[in-house]
Amino acid sequence: MSIDYDTLKQKVLETAKACIERGGGYSQQKSVLDEVVRGFGGNMHTMPDVDLQKAILTCWHDLFREGVLSWGLDIDNPGPPFFHIPERSRPQELRRP
Repeated sequence: MSIDYDTLKQKVLETAKACIERGGGYSQQKSVLDEVVRGFGGNMHTMPDVDLQKAILTCWHDLFREGVLSWGLDIDNPGPPFFHIPERSRPQELRRP
C-alpha cells in the first residue's frame, strides 16, 4: 500500500486531536496508534503491513520532533505514553486566558 507521507501525518495528527477531545485517558500513544490502524482496516489481531506500520510510527514521532505534540499530560503524568498539544501549537480559541 502506498500513501503520501503528508496525508498520513495529517491523519495521525487529526486522530491525536480526536483522542485528546475524548479526555485525558485517551491522550495516550496507544489510543492514537490503535485508532489510526483501525482507519486502515486493522486491529490488534490484523495489523496493516509492516511498511505502513513504520510509516505511521514515523509520522507519530515526527509530530513530536517538530513540536506539534509534546509528551506528558500533567505533572502527575509527565511523560510517555501520555501526550498533549503544546500551547504554542494550539489555535488561539483553544488557549486559556
